[in-house]
Amino acid sequence: MAKKLTKEQKLQIIMNDFKLFSRNFIKIIDNNNELVSFVLNPEQEQFMNEMSKYNIILKGR
Repeated sequence: MAKKLTKEQKLQIIMNDFKLFSRNFIKIIDNNNELVSFVLNPEQEQFMNEMSKYNIILKGR
């Protein structure tokens, strides 16, 4: 039987993973003016997985 995690242990897991943190604690207003959880899109997730010490991000216009 698996040991049940405490609230503190669960919070520590979330705080160490930005993807989980953003989904649980960051809220944004979407295009429909609704408050929703911030979920990384595939490009953002790829960047988070592959980022290094120095990163250049160009802003398209």
